[in-house]
Amino acid sequence: MFSTSRLRPLDRLNIIGMSLISIVALLFHEQVKYFLPIISANLIVSLGILWLANQRARTSNPAVTFLARWYTMPLIFLTFKEMYLMVHPINPHDLDFLLIKLDRIIFGTDPTAFLDRIATPGLTEFLQICYSSFYLLWFILGIDLIRQRNEEGFLFFLFLLMLGFYTSYAGYLLVPAIGPRFTLYDFAKLDRELPGLYLTPFLRGIINSGESITDVAKAAMLAQRDCFPSGHTEMTLITIAAAIRYRAKSAMVIIPLGTGLIFATVYMRYHYGIDVIAGALLGVVVLASGRWLEGKLRSKRVNGGVAGNQEKESGPA
Repeated sequence: MFSTSRLRPLDRLNIIGMSLISIVALLFHEQVKYFLPIISANLIVSLGILWLANQRARTSNPAVTFLARWYTMPLIFLTFKEMYLMVHPINPHDLDFLLIKLDRIIFGTDPTAFLDRIATPGLTEFLQICYSSFYLLWFILGIDLIRQRNEEGFLFFLFLLMLGFYTSYAGYLLVPAIGPRFTLYDFAKLDRELPGLYLTPFLRGIINSGESITDVAKAAMLAQRDCFPSGHTEMTLITIAAAIRYRAKSAMVIIPLGTGLIFATVYMRYHYGIDVIAGALLGVVVLASGRWLEGKLRSKRVNGGVAGNQEKESGPA
């Protein structure tokens, strides 16, 4: 029999997050065509997390240790694509017009148009590389923390990361938007209007595929409604803050790439200025509340030592 007392705060957060996604899918089952696969996938993954938690306490098998550490990374992609299947069916009215209006009130113009004035192929190439490093930064910091044998820091970083994602999903549902590259510009002309040097078209293609844009002619219809808040801004700020907090050696890479990434969200026409502001504010809220919430989700039994030294695991990354 599996014991829930073996679950770490990160595990509990992920199970709660997937449960909430499943509840929303069920409540809107008439609109969400794939609600049954979504609920089934989340149930299977939740049971897998519970199984891993119990196996981790019973064995030092390197494969179990590896999966228990890193399962969160593919889970991010799973939940992100689940939102793709849910946001537009649940709330089919894009609110880009509202975000554009707010930008013009705050900045007096469209921030993307202002940044077009400084655009050069070299700068575009650099910022596209920065923007494309979004997922890579997490692995860089995670591996760094594990190599430093800072298991607790690694798990808390993932906890903050997932808390950031789950809160951003609420924003996607409430304020669906596709971004300025579709509304203020002609998406098909992006490579000509904002050219890079060598890697930009390739990296853009990978990002487009990740957002389910497989047909340029239907890009606006296919695009994921994930602009508000800017998850790139929120999660990158969390990553930078964690790198600084734990004095990670990789901070010298994460900070400049992450700073460039946040600037690129608007420069590369992925986000409105208000998206970045909202993402930054949400990131601050997550960082400020993360330790408190982690404490609430920590099992008293685990704190008492029944699960052993699970926060001090060592072994292959």
